[in-house]
Amino acid sequence: MIVQWCCKGLAKIEEPTVRAMLTDPLGLICQDWLAYVRDAQPFPVSRAMHRLSEANLHRHVNDFAGPDPGTGRPFSQVTPFISLSAGCVDRDVLTKTNRTHRALSTALNFATTDYSDPARPPCHGWVLYCYVVIGSNPAVRIPGVAEEVRELHHGRAYSGWYWQGEVAAKINVPSVQILCAERYDFDPDGKLRLTNVLMNPDFCHPAALLAERGMR
Repeated sequence: MIVQWCCKGLAKIEEPTVRAMLTDPLGLICQDWLAYVRDAQPFPVSRAMHRLSEANLHRHVNDFAGPDPGTGRPFSQVTPFISLSAGCVDRDVLTKTNRTHRALSTALNFATTDYSDPARPPCHGWVLYCYVVIGSNPAVRIPGVAEEVRELHHGRAYSGWYWQGEVAAKINVPSVQILCAERYDFDPDGKLRLTNVLMNPDFCHPAALLAERGMR
């Protein structure tokens, strides 16, 4: 097991919502859960756990806006997965070089782009810094372990979004695993600037998960 640090870009949300993610024990929740919160309905966690499958993870990564076979709704509205970015290295065969795609750059791209209306100008956004636990092998049915989509040796289907360096969390990322949130705004010259940082006072450092024991 590995503790993996990740970034999460969040667009079109304001500071009170971000603060709630840092203070509510549930932390960052999947889109399926979010819909129940908006309707003030209890979330059927067991149903979400049944939706943890390789087929649904593939839809989440490669057909996010496509229809969900079970409900007919866009899969983006019912996915039990949460996309995080840990960065990745891509190989350019023609130039014989390796290219690094930074996690923060990917998160900022999602945080400041309105994909529902690409014609809209870039907006401000937030980036969460968090950690998840990942395994050496795929374990998509186990909710407490995130899936390292970016790991090519896991043998999953080809994805054109490899550069996003995705790690897929499941159902939620508890607030104790979220270190902080950063707000970015565009200045008059069109450059992104860090304008605010919210620290999580209840953050729990992952040192307890590391393979180390003290002497008795």
